[in-house]
Amino acid sequence: MMKSPIERLLEGVFRIGRYRAWWVVIVWLLATGCGIYYALDTPFRGAFLDLLPRNDPLIDEYRENEKYSGDAVGVLFELIGEIPASDEERDARLMRGAEDLAIILRGEEEFTEIIYVRQISPDIPDQYVQLFHLNEEQLRRIEDSVDLARSAIGGGSFGLFTKDMLGSEYASIGSLDQIYALISDQFNQALLSGQLSLGNSMLGDNPLEEQLDLIISLNDGVLQTFAGLGSLPAVTSAVNDLSGIFMPDSTDALRTPQPIISDDHLLLFMVVQPRFPSQRGVEYSTLVTTLVQDSIEASGAESLGIRVRQTGTYSFNTATTRAVNKDMLRATIISSIGVFVIFILAFGSFFYSIIAVIPLLVSVVLTMAWAKFAVGGFNLVTTFLPALVLGLGIDYSIHIISRYAEERGKGRSLNRALHTAILSKGKASLFAAITTSLVFVGLLTSRSRALFEMGAITSVGVVVAFLATVFLLPALITLSHYLFKIRRKEGIVSFAPRMSGFFQLITGRARAVFVIILILTFFVTFQAAQTSFEFSSTDLIPRVESQEVAEILQENFANSATGVGSVFTFYASTGEELRTVVERLTDYDQQWAEFGLPPIVEGVESALDYLPVNLTEQQQMLNTLDISAYIEQLDILGASLDGQADTLAQIRTVLAQFSLLQFAASANGEVGLGIQGNQIMRQLRDVQEWIGQTDVAAVSLNLEALRAALAALNSNLNQVRDLPPVEDLLREVLLSYPEVLRARFLTSDGRFVIQARVSRTIFDEDNMERFNLFAASFSDDYFGMPLVVQQLEGYMKRDFYLSTGIALFVIIVIVWGSLRGWMRALLAAAPLVLGYIWMLGGMRLMGMDFNFLSITISPLLIGIGVDNGIHIIHRTMEENSLRREGAIERGVGTTAISVIVTSLTTMLVFGSLMVARTPGLRMLGASALLGIGFALLFSLLFLPAALKVEGGKRV
Repeated sequence: MMKSPIERLLEGVFRIGRYRAWWVVIVWLLATGCGIYYALDTPFRGAFLDLLPRNDPLIDEYRENEKYSGDAVGVLFELIGEIPASDEERDARLMRGAEDLAIILRGEEEFTEIIYVRQISPDIPDQYVQLFHLNEEQLRRIEDSVDLARSAIGGGSFGLFTKDMLGSEYASIGSLDQIYALISDQFNQALLSGQLSLGNSMLGDNPLEEQLDLIISLNDGVLQTFAGLGSLPAVTSAVNDLSGIFMPDSTDALRTPQPIISDDHLLLFMVVQPRFPSQRGVEYSTLVTTLVQDSIEASGAESLGIRVRQTGTYSFNTATTRAVNKDMLRATIISSIGVFVIFILAFGSFFYSIIAVIPLLVSVVLTMAWAKFAVGGFNLVTTFLPALVLGLGIDYSIHIISRYAEERGKGRSLNRALHTAILSKGKASLFAAITTSLVFVGLLTSRSRALFEMGAITSVGVVVAFLATVFLLPALITLSHYLFKIRRKEGIVSFAPRMSGFFQLITGRARAVFVIILILTFFVTFQAAQTSFEFSSTDLIPRVESQEVAEILQENFANSATGVGSVFTFYASTGEELRTVVERLTDYDQQWAEFGLPPIVEGVESALDYLPVNLTEQQQMLNTLDISAYIEQLDILGASLDGQADTLAQIRTVLAQFSLLQFAASANGEVGLGIQGNQIMRQLRDVQEWIGQTDVAAVSLNLEALRAALAALNSNLNQVRDLPPVEDLLREVLLSYPEVLRARFLTSDGRFVIQARVSRTIFDEDNMERFNLFAASFSDDYFGMPLVVQQLEGYMKRDFYLSTGIALFVIIVIVWGSLRGWMRALLAAAPLVLGYIWMLGGMRLMGMDFNFLSITISPLLIGIGVDNGIHIIHRTMEENSLRREGAIERGVGTTAISVIVTSLTTMLVFGSLMVARTPGLRMLGASALLGIGFALLFSLLFLPAALKVEGGKRV
C-alpha cells in the first residue's frame, strides 16, 4: 500500500532521528546555545500603551494625552510607630528625614532637582496670598461674616433707606429731624394751597397716596435701623474680617517656603527629578529607582520612625517589570516541575520524564529567541507564552512516549517501537500542532498589538515544540540505549488495562450518557449566552506598591482623591474657559433639557479645587456693593442721634398734622387715606419711643467704629477691583506645586485640565452619543477614556469573533482532512464545543466576563481542546482497522492516559497564572482551567458515548 506524503515525511524524520542521532542532538544543541545567547537580554515592554492598536486616531490621541502626566520620582515620608502629639514635633521629624535624604540625593549626578518645600510665586498679589492659606474653620467664620455684612450693607437691616427710598428726595437730606421737617413743610404747603382737597390730593410732587407709601417705607427703614443698633459691633467685626481677607497686614510669613506636609502632619512629599524621562527605557527606570531606594536606606529614615516609599513612572515601570518577570519565571518553573512530576506519576519512569522534558526546554529557549527577533520581546500579555509553549509541547512527547512504551510492552524491538510511535502518534501530533499553530496565526488579524504578538510568537513556538519533539525524542532514546547499554524493556507503567473497565461502563450506557450531557448543555447554554465583553485597563497591569503610594499622595496632597471610574478630560486655555467648562459639567438640568442626558457625571475635578470658591463668589459680590452710599446713611443716622431733641420735636409736629389728615379722611369717607395715616402715626410713636430710650453716646461710638471699618473695606476693595480674576492666577498657584501633583490640573503646555468622572451608564443606549454632543457644545478640546473603552471593546469583539471564526474554519478543514470524513471531524470537535459552552456557563456563574486577555481563551481552547478528539479518533480508527469489536473501548482506553496527562499539563500552565499579580492573567488562567477541564471531561465521557451511539460505521 502506497504511503501518503505525511507518512513518508514522518518516515524520513524517524530515520534521521534513529540513524543520525548524534548529528540531531548536536544541531539542536547548537541551535539552543545560540538561542540562549541571543535571548539573554530579551526586552520586556511593561507599558499599557504597548498593548493597544497602532495607527488608530483615537488611540493616538490617548497616547498624546498620556504624555501630559508628570514624569518624576515621588517620595512619600510617613510617620510610623510612636507619633509625637504636637504638629510641630511631627513636622520637625518629617523635615529631618527629608533633609537627610535630600543631602544624599543631591550627591547623585543622575538627579537634577529635589523639591520638598513649596514656594508661593511672587506674581501672586498679596491680596490673594492669605486667601490660599485659609483653613476650613476660617472659611466657615468668614462665610458667616459675609452673610451678616450682606444683610447690613446696601439697605439691609441696618440701612435707613430701603431700595425704594434711595432715589427719593428724603434720602438726600442730612438727618432725621430735617427729613421730618421737610415732611411737615410739604404738609403745610399742600394744606394752604388746597392740594389736599378731596378728589385731587397731592403731597409734595406726588399724589397723596404715593407720598404716604414713601413715608411709610421711610419709617420702616428707621425702625429697622434702631432695632438693629445693638448688632452694630457684630457687623463691624464682620466688615473688619472681610477687609482683612482682601488686604492682609503682612504676607511675609505666608510667602516663606513651606514643606509639603499633609493636613494631619503625618506625611511629607518629596519630588526627585532625574536627568532623563522614564521613556528612556525600563533599564533607566530601574537605575533611577535603585538609586532612590539605596539613598532611602542610607538616610536612616527608619531609625527616625519614618517609612519612606517611592512612586511615579520610574518606580511603576520598574515594579511592573519585576512583577511580570517574576510571574513569567514562576509560571515557567511551576510548569516545568509540574510537567515533570505529572509525567512521573502517569508513567512511573524518571528516565523518560527527563527525556520528555529536554525537547521542551529547547523549544522554550528557541521561542524566547524568536519572540525577541520577531516582535522585539514580550509585553504584559505575552509573558506567559514560554510556559504555554512548554505546556503545549509536552503533549507531543507524552503521546509519542506513551505509544512507544505500549509497543515495547508488547515485546516490539526498539527500532519497531520507535517507528510505530513516530508514524502513528507523529501523524496525529502533526495535525494537532498544525491546527494549534494556524489557530494562533488567526490572531495576526487582530487590531490589538498584544494579540498580534501573541499570535506571532505562539504560532511559531508550537511548531518548534513539535519539531524538537519528533527529531529529538528518537535521537535521545537511541543514544540512551547506546550509551547506557539498555537491553531490557523500559519500565513504563501502563494504566490502559485499568481504564478499559471504565470505558466499557460508559459505552454500555452510551445513549443515557449522550442524552444527559446534551440536555444539561442545553440549559447551560442559556447562562453561556449572557457572557459579555468588558474592557478594563487595570486588568492588564499588576498591582504594585507604587500605585498604593500614588493613591495616598492624591488623597492627601490634592483637594480631592483621584476618582475611580470612567473619566472624560477637558482642556481650557484660560481661567474663564475653565470656570465655564466646570459650570456646564455640573449643570445637570441644562444637560437634560438640551440634550436629554441623564445625570451621568458623578464628579468634576479641576484646578478650581485649589481655590476657596465661596470666597471668590463673595469677592465678586463685595465688588458690587455701594459702600459709599451706606457710609452716607450712617452719617445721617449719626446726625439724627446728635440732634435727638430736634428730631423728637419734629416728630410731634408731624404727628399733629397726620391726626388732622386722619380726621379729614374719616369725615369725607376716604378709608384708604385714613388707614395710611393711622399706620404712619403708629410708626412715628414707635420712632419716638426708640429715639427716647437710645443711649446716644454708646451708639455714636459703635457708628463711628462701623464707619471706619466700612471706609477701610471700601479702600481695600478698590485695590481688589483692579486685580485680575482669581482664576487667571491659577497657573501661578499650580506652578508652586511639584509636577507630579500639578500634572493632574495643568498640562506641560499650560492648559488647565478638567476631569469629569462619569458612571457606567454612559455605555447604555445612546448616552455616549448624547454626551459627545453635550461636550462639543462648550468645548472643542476634550478626550474621554470611555471613548477608548468603547473603541477597544469594539476591537475586542471584532478580534474575538474573527479569531474564533478563523480557528473554527482551520479546525474544520484540518480535522476533516486528517480524519477523512465529516462525521469523524464532528465527533472529534464535539468535546471542544461542549467544553466551550460549559466554560462560558462557568464564567457567567463566577461573575467573569471576557476582558482584553481572556478573549484569547477562545482560539486557545479551540486549538488545544481539539487535540484530544484528534488523538482519540485516530487511535480508534487504527484499532478498528485491526479488529472491529471493542475498537472504541480499546482506542479510548489506550489513549485516555495520554489525553489526561496532556490536558493536566496544559491546565497546570494556566493554573500557574492564578498566582500572577496581573488580574487579567488570573482571569485568563481561571477561564482556561474551566475550558480545558470541561473539554477533557467530555473527551472521556461524551466522545466514547457518541462513538458508540454512532455505531462506528463511519469511524
